[in-house]
Amino acid sequence: MTTLKTMEARLQAQSALHFFPYTGPEYGVAAPRIAMLGEAAHGPAPAGQNRSFVRSVVRTALDESARGMKGDHWIRYIRNIEAMLGGREYGAPERCWQKLAYAVFFQRIKTNPGDEHTPEDIRRGREAFSALLDILAPDYLIVWGQALLKNGWLPREGLTTLEASLPVYVYAAHPHTLIWECHHPSRDFSYRTEHARWLAVQKTAAAGDRTV
Repeated sequence: MTTLKTMEARLQAQSALHFFPYTGPEYGVAAPRIAMLGEAAHGPAPAGQNRSFVRSVVRTALDESARGMKGDHWIRYIRNIEAMLGGREYGAPERCWQKLAYAVFFQRIKTNPGDEHTPEDIRRGREAFSALLDILAPDYLIVWGQALLKNGWLPREGLTTLEASLPVYVYAAHPHTLIWECHHPSRDFSYRTEHARWLAVQKTAAAGDRTV
């Protein structure tokens, strides 16, 4: 199994990636490996020059959540994900982020909610997406929200639907990564409902004799 040190070296050398993904210290030995994909990084323009910006946002939110802070958008994001994956009550102690990875599709920071993504943004995002799947080699990739697939930003070539009701997909080029499109965890999010769907996703994987 690829070690986290080897993954990091490959991430650092990958020119398609501007924003490095967050990888928990136990991600390299996690079984199964679960990675998550958000749409874009949001912040002021200078922050977009920092290739570790996504990592710093996640780590800050994890630290603030652990200290009992409330109300911040990212803290709710963190706790909703913990509750959904673990099936625990919102805010209950959970160490799942030690084993998770989190990345963004677009490699240019979004400084204004109304910013349009250019064809070049999409091209670069697809290159980064392919590189992330190659390097992180997740068993499950959770895509947050519907925009990436609905808008055609994620490539549709070689994409097969395994279960439309969930929905769950797989790419021919990455047959060992099951892709689940999940409701975005930042708002109007029922972690109980999504946890039930998450269990169904894993059953879908098992039914297909997938090595996850």
